[in-house]
Amino acid sequence: MKILGIVTLFIISIDLFSQDYQTSVILDPSISKRCQALIEKRNDKVRHKQKLQALLKRNKRLQKHTPERKKSILAKLKRNGRELQHELHLALYRIDNMEENIVRQGCPGLKL
Repeated sequence: MKILGIVTLFIISIDLFSQDYQTSVILDPSISKRCQALIEKRNDKVRHKQKLQALLKRNKRLQKHTPERKKSILAKLKRNGRELQHELHLALYRIDNMEENIVRQGCPGLKL
């Protein structure tokens, strides 16, 4: 009988805590929409970064398998690799900047 009373008391206290939690948390829809938009922009930049990394990896593989007598192709591949590396560096910078903006603007419960 005591166990049933303790379990009931525990369930009631959890229910009261959840009601108190719901009334004390401020859920502003404009903040959540803004945060969702920022997160989507960040995810787009992360996808772009991943594409650049895949292209850079492909470029290195092509450079490795291109015969040395094809000098013009090797030169173009090297130039393209440098451009991809630069673009990847910029993408990483943009992602870092976006993450800082998300944190500064106070998006709650965000896991980057």
